[in-house]
Amino acid sequence: MAICDWIIDSDIASHKCGTKFNRGVDSIGVIANRKDVTSWSVNSSMVVTLGLTHENAFKVIQGGKMPFNGTTQEMAEGSQVNTMTNTIQIIVLKHDPNFANQLDKLINGEFVVALANKNGTYQIYGLETGLHCTGAVRELYSDDNLAGWQMTFTEEGCAYPSLFIARTKFMYLLTGTVPVPAPDDPESE
Repeated sequence: MAICDWIIDSDIASHKCGTKFNRGVDSIGVIANRKDVTSWSVNSSMVVTLGLTHENAFKVIQGGKMPFNGTTQEMAEGSQVNTMTNTIQIIVLKHDPNFANQLDKLINGEFVVALANKNGTYQIYGLETGLHCTGAVRELYSDDNLAGWQMTFTEEGCAYPSLFIARTKFMYLLTGTVPVPAPDDPESE
């Protein structure tokens, strides 16, 4: 049996003086059925290969001042090793007969979601164990969700604290085209 040592190997700084804090995420994300991810691999916390096509990815658009409000990452203490729990909150402002079939799929499916953080990074959730709906509430007189559905998706037991994808992969999933990286962009190498 191998023994793992978790040893830090770089400085930990809360921020550089003068650095602007960028909390939250952008209002447009990407959702896909986890079964449509054919493969993926990670180097450190960066997803270097992701077998998912634009045709299988769908936009998630959130309005308001705090899109995807309630999205969290939290450590879950284990007896042998600690894991992470990822939670994504989505407000769906639909409730009609045409949406009922889609709602059933959201409630019972397994998903992957990619979000653009305000700090310029692109985080992906659901790759390890899948995001599952753990709550769906519709309050008819709520100002927060405007009588739509507030849906909570949770991924538990994650070994990676965070997984990120490159900007070019995020934009491909979102638009179907691959943007040309700037010369100083690390993705251009």
